[in-house]
Formats: sequence, structure tokens, C-alpha cells
Amino acid sequence: MTDEVRLTRSNGISWIEIPSPILSRHILGALHSALRAASGRAFVIRSLHPRIFLAGANLREIASIDADSASVYARYGRAVLDAIRNLSGPVVAAVHGPCMGGGLDLVLACDAIVAAPDAVFGHPGARRGLVTGWGGTAFLPTAAGPAQSRWMFLTGEPLNARDAYDAGWVHELSENPAEAAGTLAARLASLNRRRLALWRLLRDGRFIDRFRSCVVHNQRTQYPMRGGEFA
Repeated sequence: MTDEVRLTRSNGISWIEIPSPILSRHILGALHSALRAASGRAFVIRSLHPRIFLAGANLREIASIDADSASVYARYGRAVLDAIRNLSGPVVAAVHGPCMGGGLDLVLACDAIVAAPDAVFGHPGARRGLVTGWGGTAFLPTAAGPAQSRWMFLTGEPLNARDAYDAGWVHELSENPAEAAGTLAARLASLNRRRLALWRLLRDGRFIDRFRSCVVHNQRTQYPMRGGEFA
């Protein structure tokens, strides 16, 4: 199997296929190049590994990071995820098997997630004393809710596909997630583009925080607080 990310197009959908379950610097670079070359009305991201979607970042590379290179490494990963968020059409992740660490960060950058019944999601770095630098700490609470995300980060325990679906941040369960993701991507592409733009704003935790801060600021300006409560 080649170690290059594969980009194919079919019926207006771009398929971005990741060959390795380990998000090494090389794979991240190849993925970034594929994302910049991708075009079409909708996009599906899937893994070519038969049992694992993505196991996360390369631990040997992480072990080599020092105080000076940590921010560079974090920005490198976030640039790839931002490229997913900035694709022109809806992006659907087709997940099977483990989706861990940086892999979970990646699917949270997508507009929707389709999961096989054997899919599991988690941030095991908590058990290793690691905290994701690619945005998961900001985007998981928006997707999964604060209680569930805090527990996942605290314990490092994975969440199965059914529980993630019941919680609402996995959007569909399917025995054939790639096929279902293609169908969902095409359906989302048929919607008005303004809906997609609004959806991306609402799922962005930073946007919600800015909106909440604005509301609180206006309330405090118009209705001064007395004793910790609005007067």
C-alpha cells in the first residue's frame, strides 16, 4: 500500500483516502496537499486501513518534541484541520474501528460523521499525560457536550459508536460507512450553501463563546449586576 493520500472523484464527490492510521508528519503533509487539490460539491474522508480509522499522531514524533517545537507541531496539525473546515462543500467522515487522539480531532473538523458499529472514539493521550494540540479540547465540548467531553479527556476512555450516535455527534450508523457517507455528502451538498455556512459557525465553539460573551456584556451594560445577579 502506498503511503500517499489518495484523491479520487466520482459523481461530484471528492474521496480523500488516508493510507495509514498513524498521522505522522509525512501523512499530515500529504493530506494537506490532497485537501488543497480537492474540488467538487462534497467531500468524504475515509481510511484505507481495514481495521483502524485513525489511531492518532505518531508517538515517536511527539516524544521528540521540546518546548521550542511544540507550538510548531501543533500549528502544523491545526493547519490540516483548518483546510478540512474550509473546503467549499460539506465534508463527511466515514469511520470504522478506532478513531483516537488526532484522528478524533480530524473527524470533529468534518461537517458530519458516519460510523460503523465497531467504531470507537477517544483521546487516550490523557492516560499518557498528553493533551491534544490540534483543537480537540475546543471542539469536542461543542460536539459532545461539556459533561461527556470532560469525562473523555479525564479518563481517556473511548466512547462506542452507539453512545456517540445517541449523544448526537455521530450523525449516522451504517454497516457500510463509506457508502452511507457518500450518500449523506450528496444530500448535504443539495442544501443551500448558506445553511452549510451557518452550520459551520454554530459548531465552532469559538463562535459560540464569542456570541455568549457578547450577550453577557450587553446584559451587564443594560442591566447592572447586584450581588452576583442581574438587577
